[in-house]
Amino acid sequence: MRYIVPNMFEIKRIGLAIDAVAAYGRGVIRGIMAFCRAHPHWVVTEEPRWSFAQRPNLAEWDVDGLIVQIYSREFEDEVLARGLPAVNVSNFCDAHRLPTIIPDDTMVGAMAADYLMARGFKDLGFCWPGDVEYGQLRIESFRQRVLAAGSRFYECDARHRDIGEWITTLPKPSAVLACNDDWAHRVLKSARRAGVKVPDQVAVLGVDNDELFNTLVTPSISSVALPAEQIGYEAAARLDLLMGGATAAATTVRLAPLRVVTKESTEVLSVDDPEVAMALQFIREHAARPLMVDDLLEHVPLSRRSLERRFRTVLGRSVSDEIRRVHIERAKQLLISTDLSMPQVATASGFTTATRLGIVFQKDVGEPPTLFRKRSRAGGRTAVGGVVA
Repeated sequence: MRYIVPNMFEIKRIGLAIDAVAAYGRGVIRGIMAFCRAHPHWVVTEEPRWSFAQRPNLAEWDVDGLIVQIYSREFEDEVLARGLPAVNVSNFCDAHRLPTIIPDDTMVGAMAADYLMARGFKDLGFCWPGDVEYGQLRIESFRQRVLAAGSRFYECDARHRDIGEWITTLPKPSAVLACNDDWAHRVLKSARRAGVKVPDQVAVLGVDNDELFNTLVTPSISSVALPAEQIGYEAAARLDLLMGGATAAATTVRLAPLRVVTKESTEVLSVDDPEVAMALQFIREHAARPLMVDDLLEHVPLSRRSLERRFRTVLGRSVSDEIRRVHIERAKQLLISTDLSMPQVATASGFTTATRLGIVFQKDVGEPPTLFRKRSRAGGRTAVGGVVA
């Protein structure tokens, strides 16, 4: 005799109106599908088969809830008119009438500025189309960080300035943050046409970390990695609460960017001091092992006092600060891209023990390495609206 076990959960039919062309949308979808695998009563019945060029007809969808990427007021009106529980994962609009989970674009700009200035750049530019909300947040925090450090800032609003002409006017060397990877490619192409070498004369950094897109070009593009998969997972968790009867408050949750993924377009150090440049190169080449200031003195023809003084003059920080920063970046890379245990991550990123890694990581990053790894991957679970998903 066959026994049929009844489904203890009511099936929830979900529609995804998300751009599956760009890396951000694909990452969000991976996070949503991780939630689905952990919650079998969730079924995606309307797959994301569209881009911004082809809007879906939501009125025809037979679903219980929506996760959407709002890119215009008109599309948001359509979502609201449908009257279903819905969560937005787009940062295109400046005010959200739906519950929203998106990247923290202010932190994106600050992270990019810190990364480029850590490579020694004193002249930094920002290139963007001039009319997107996420770009406005990124440029403002980028500008503030640059000017606060005593460096010089330059803007290219492509509505009013030719990118190639702007690049030729920049001091050399300089570094440019583009508002996303698409605009980083525009900067790269414009530099090539103008005869400006990347990264030797101008380093270029994007946002979104589209692995395929950024590797297909020469030089490959460095980029700020966004927590797209975590956004997708948490958006699904929020929608699950809404479909269960929770209040649909139009609150916005902003999640911090993960890290900068370095490729060829920023693989350069803009340092006039040859001994400091030599020390920086040594630190980067030996990021996988413990380093002390004395280790550098064996390879750099300076006294400790001179090296420390010139480091602070050129970079505004101590040698120990730079060693710690490079070790932390190495640890971040391993936490995201490998399944190494914490002791293994510590050993491979220059820390003597996992305990030491945890202490330094918490102090510099603001969270323990275990939480950083969890939120950086699909299915990473954190608090959603005060509730742990």
